[in-house]
Amino acid sequence: MSPRAAIALLLAGVLAACAGAARELVDGWSEVGAGETIVVGRFELVPPLGKDEQKIQALNSGQFENKIFVIADDNYRTLKGEPTNADFNGRIEATLEKTFFARSSDRPFYILGGMVWLELGSGSSRAYLPGGLRVPLRPGDKAVYIGTVRYTRDEFFEIKKVAIVDDYERANSEFRKKFGTKIALRKALLAPAK
Repeated sequence: MSPRAAIALLLAGVLAACAGAARELVDGWSEVGAGETIVVGRFELVPPLGKDEQKIQALNSGQFENKIFVIADDNYRTLKGEPTNADFNGRIEATLEKTFFARSSDRPFYILGGMVWLELGSGSSRAYLPGGLRVPLRPGDKAVYIGTVRYTRDEFFEIKKVAIVDDYERANSEFRKKFGTKIALRKALLAPAK
């Protein structure tokens, strides 16, 4: 294994194990405590990842395939340079093109950016996605739909457009199947941070 590949595997391991806790994905109300809410949303790439665009050759490869690591923080800031492990504390690990249900405090937070592994194992490369979005939670919220973040890209993974898409009806249907109808899913779409 080349030194570069070893460093890539080490970085992936550190992100998965040592970067600090992610906002946990949940499947039921029993996993949500007082002062917490379920954040419901989705991240999409247009076009979606192609069959050969990800080359993940690592243990627990499913942990990285078709996943976006969303950098989230309670305080707004601009990421400068390569994100550090500390930047990934409180992240959301979402499967691209699928609705996520993440447990969070019921306080607003910010999406600072995102990262998708393109190659991991024999080499290392990542694609970074822009953030600058505010998640408008309110104290007392139990479940909030934030929208679909749609990243339109070119073949070089340059982001050409970011759109917040309102797909509330689909997300609400998924939410009701998973969590029932006792608590309503409030719509509060992501907004620019500034």
